[in-house]
Amino acid sequence: MTNNRLNIGLFICHLDNEYANEICKGAEYAAKELDVNLIVFPGMFLNASFNDPENEIYDYQYNSVFYYAKKENLDALIVSVGTIASFISQKSIEAFLDTFKDIPILTLESKVSGYPCLQTDSTAGLRDAIEHLIIHHNRKHICFVAGRKTNEDALERLNVYRTTMKAHNIPVTEDMIVYGDYSEYSREIVGKLLDDNPDADAIIFSNDQMAIGGYQELKSRNIRIGADISVIGFDNSPGSVTMVPPLTTVNANTPALGYRAVGKIIQDIKAGEFCSSVLDSHFVKRLSCGCSLHENTEHMPIDSFSTVSDILEYCDDSILGNIKNSFFGTIVLDQINSIWKDIIEIAILPKAKPYPKNLIVDKLMTLLSSPVTSFFSVTNIAFSFRCFSGVIIALINDPDKRSEYYRLNSHITSAIAQFLSTSLYQQEHDSKTGSWSSIYITRDTLTYGTDTAKTFSSMLAKLKDLGFAASYLYAYDEPVAIQPDGSWKTPDTLYLQAFYNPKHTAVLSGETRRIASTDIFDNEYTGFEDRFTAVIVPIFTNEQHHGLFVCNTDVDHFGHIYTTSLHLGASFKYLSLLKEQIQTKEQLVMSLSEIHEKNELLNHLSTSDELTGVNNRRGLMEKVEYLINKPANHGRKAMLLFADMDSLKIVNDKFGHNDGDFALKNIANILMTSFRASDIVGRIGGDEFVCFAFIDDLDFPKTVQARIQELSNELNETCGKPYYIEMSVGVSEFSCDPNIKIEDLLSQADSALYSNKRYKRMSVLK
Repeated sequence: MTNNRLNIGLFICHLDNEYANEICKGAEYAAKELDVNLIVFPGMFLNASFNDPENEIYDYQYNSVFYYAKKENLDALIVSVGTIASFISQKSIEAFLDTFKDIPILTLESKVSGYPCLQTDSTAGLRDAIEHLIIHHNRKHICFVAGRKTNEDALERLNVYRTTMKAHNIPVTEDMIVYGDYSEYSREIVGKLLDDNPDADAIIFSNDQMAIGGYQELKSRNIRIGADISVIGFDNSPGSVTMVPPLTTVNANTPALGYRAVGKIIQDIKAGEFCSSVLDSHFVKRLSCGCSLHENTEHMPIDSFSTVSDILEYCDDSILGNIKNSFFGTIVLDQINSIWKDIIEIAILPKAKPYPKNLIVDKLMTLLSSPVTSFFSVTNIAFSFRCFSGVIIALINDPDKRSEYYRLNSHITSAIAQFLSTSLYQQEHDSKTGSWSSIYITRDTLTYGTDTAKTFSSMLAKLKDLGFAASYLYAYDEPVAIQPDGSWKTPDTLYLQAFYNPKHTAVLSGETRRIASTDIFDNEYTGFEDRFTAVIVPIFTNEQHHGLFVCNTDVDHFGHIYTTSLHLGASFKYLSLLKEQIQTKEQLVMSLSEIHEKNELLNHLSTSDELTGVNNRRGLMEKVEYLINKPANHGRKAMLLFADMDSLKIVNDKFGHNDGDFALKNIANILMTSFRASDIVGRIGGDEFVCFAFIDDLDFPKTVQARIQELSNELNETCGKPYYIEMSVGVSEFSCDPNIKIEDLLSQADSALYSNKRYKRMSVLK
């Protein structure tokens, strides 16, 4: 609990994702309403680097922030499973969540065994959309663009499509379905779908993002959307109404998912009971399905309208019915109805009368400038007024009265267009300002790099320019590398290099800046009395992890966070290189003859094993000896692991030396994978390997041996060889000391190894 408020954590995928941003908007709205702190942990897709290695090779770095979620700094945790875990198995998701099981957890979108869930039921809204195509537009050849086959939401939506089509006796063949990845890069699969279904008269997309690519492909083929073919999306994303034509879709209540999640997890904590809940989805009719802009007026019950309230109620139901029950619906309805009521009252008068244009436009501008446009966008408001215009025109028969309304409507349209133009200019200006402020972080680091205090002071100034209410820059003792899946053990402490908040700005030095990793949101320097929304992102370059950037901000400023963190990464990298340069200069004190001798030695020594790629005997011995004798390592706990392959001679004799080489390479790979990147692995001869590592965790030797056994089992289950590839291992633990002889350590490890061999299987053959 920070500043006497609850801390609610939110695991979400990258903030540039439109869907994730909508969840954050709803969560922040609820956090403000309930006066709790919201801490956003934006990672990437778990294991994303395995799906697109070329473009996402370092995205795993972002996932490291998840592991800073601790029971010491969070009272509850909301996990958007659908956005961060689409690429991993259910078992892996469970294992990931179990890492944080000491914190009350609520999952979003997808159910995970053992955890309460809040999700949207796709069934009602999507079924209504499909039946609208079948009944209202008489579509018979309706194709479907699904999400990934492993995604629970995607499978649910696909099942609704199949069952609804079956209920209407419309056959579905496999070539009527293609599978995308929920991104806008869907042109290729949509092209295949159209090639396989030349007479398709409708396409349903499992989300709005894929519909963007679908629009591009359809337009490239001169297929008119809404006329030649109906298109329906899913999610009701902010951009769906700006598409041309506006996208008919299904409202998945995405902001409500974030909003309800915060309220629910707090309520569940107080009640001590945790259960799952479901939100409804709703069909949103626009133009891409084939409906006209004035569709609502075709069957309008004009004869039943006796009062202004009757007409207003009809407009609310037919135009704004989709938001009436949302958490922001009342605010939107009140403001829009205030304008519509003024218009309707004059529209139904017997004779033409001028409208109070200035009053109506003033009310409209107040609506357009209100915070509610974060949930019901300006483009949604514009589309609603376009639909409302059709209702009013249908009510008016008198030409003079119509002329008066057309004049008013031109003012309304002009006001909205002007507001959009001004907003677009402001967004462009803010984007440029933000980009330059981020770039200046790197520029000023290059300029002031040797003056650390001035460098960090400049960074803080630029972060203020970006609109962050508070910023905290944490650094590790030294740059570190983490596992490719983003998982790691967070350090116990970090250095708070510099910070600012409403109370104070400072660049710190010395041990006073060392902060426990559990206290990065709440320590003596945070001093944030008001509630806040915080975001934590890693500071990294390529595989090197330098530290953390924690900022207090709001969703409107999320767009600057990623670019800022990347520039901070470049700056921290440069500072790290400067530090290395200084250390290098200090080492140059060594005599030229000694440097020459070392260089000559390095030039003549081959330090790697040709077959396996690990260190050879000389390379390993030299590196291990250097680390053991290094003064800074004196007394530091370390280990040597001696390993040799079981029955290499039998494998060579029975299956040939190629298989023997295959086995040795896999032994080396298992050892390299079991140890950390900073540890040393070498092959010292034949079937013998030696590994050296510092012991920072007393359980590390057992953990390594267990990992070796696990990987060996996996290899033997999957490699398809008729023999077992296994090794015997022995471990020698010690404290670094210049008097230690490596040969003695190897002998101890060798003895332990032979003790281990006694328990090996009798035959290497499977």
